[in-house]
Amino acid sequence: MESEVSVRALILAGGDRPDPALLDAHWPGWRSASLVVAADGGARHAAPLGLPLHQVVGDFDSLSAADADELEAAGVSVSRFPTEKDATDTELALLAALDAGATEVTLLCTWGGRSDHAIGTLALLAHPRCSTVGVVILDEQTRTQLLRSGAALSLRGTPGRIISITPWGGDATVSATGVRWPLDAAVLVAGSTRGISNVATATESIITAHNGAVLVSEGGGAA
Repeated sequence: MESEVSVRALILAGGDRPDPALLDAHWPGWRSASLVVAADGGARHAAPLGLPLHQVVGDFDSLSAADADELEAAGVSVSRFPTEKDATDTELALLAALDAGATEVTLLCTWGGRSDHAIGTLALLAHPRCSTVGVVILDEQTRTQLLRSGAALSLRGTPGRIISITPWGGDATVSATGVRWPLDAAVLVAGSTRGISNVATATESIITAHNGAVLVSEGGGAA
């Protein structure tokens, strides 16, 4: 039986660019990807982050036509969309990565600038097409992913790192082990911050969403 091939993609959104030195310190190996897709102006982040660029997707309201032509001349695939559309450029970039067969996706440069875009990007973790794909948002300090209802997540890394659990879309019943303040089928109420800033006490912490979805954020030092 053939083993499933893992295809990792990086998505460069158009927000603030993280310091690559801090990414290296907190998330070794973060550059490891076979596909790098930029959402419009996110293309400007590739070179400073030391990344190749394979595809740019968007309506090109941030990049100029000359920029797009230059990218195409350099062998980058350019996918143009109308300005009036029903998805953000970041969502289109995510879908392009999934269409290319990505099984793991990391979103970078998602914070800063317009808060509505940042919120929309966070919501992409719950995209229906991501239900069987590992999708995370990465910044200098934190890695965030969605844990869907009925699923469990094993987090490995250095004891002492921060682990935060936030209910998403309603109340959530959650258990957490390997943390300073364990949870045993505890109800995290939507809109509350009870699950913020827990602390790992072991090299493995396990989060279980018995009912309801949660966002799980872990600090640098995670494996």
